[in-house]
Amino acid sequence: MARPRLTAEAADGVRADICAAAARLYERDGYDAVTMRAIAAAMDRSQALPYRYFKNKEHIFVALRAMCFDRLTTTMEAVLARGDPPLVTLHTMAHSFITFAEANPAEYRLMFALRQPPPAEYPELHAARQRALATLQTAYQQAVDQGLISGDALTGSHVVWAAMHGLLTLHLAGQLTIGRRLDELVAPMLDTLFGPRRMAAAKAAGRRPQG
Repeated sequence: MARPRLTAEAADGVRADICAAAARLYERDGYDAVTMRAIAAAMDRSQALPYRYFKNKEHIFVALRAMCFDRLTTTMEAVLARGDPPLVTLHTMAHSFITFAEANPAEYRLMFALRQPPPAEYPELHAARQRALATLQTAYQQAVDQGLISGDALTGSHVVWAAMHGLLTLHLAGQLTIGRRLDELVAPMLDTLFGPRRMAAAKAAGRRPQG
């Protein structure tokens, strides 16, 4: 008897469940331990199930990474939607980025793992990454448009992203052990990037900057 066809919504739910099982295995045992067989076993389903929705393990990790980037983008978009002064927005957005990584360390490591396929091979993942950076770039462009920051927003948003990622990489690798913790370095990093102009913007908005 033919298997009944799932609705698109139900199929998306199964894909999400497969990705979630892969994420749990990755967090517990590492990348190499995650196999199609192990994913099926973790879900208590047939070994054929993952193959009905994904070509192979790499496709599952591509989908999982894209989902993680979309979650990060949603977090940053919520900050942008608040309509705060541009430098306050950038400061708050940077904190939201760091909070996301601290709350989801395994997912964050997966998103930025060194061993990944070329972007051209998986355009959906590349697009998810671009959406995340574009949100930060939009916030940066607002600051440029108001004369609060000089330079172009694409370069500036890359610099902010790189600074946050560098600090987080040290933190998640347990390397911040020689005198300063992550929470002690976030504000100085942002002050270095945005300087006293951020303080002035926060004062004009009638609030104290976070950090």
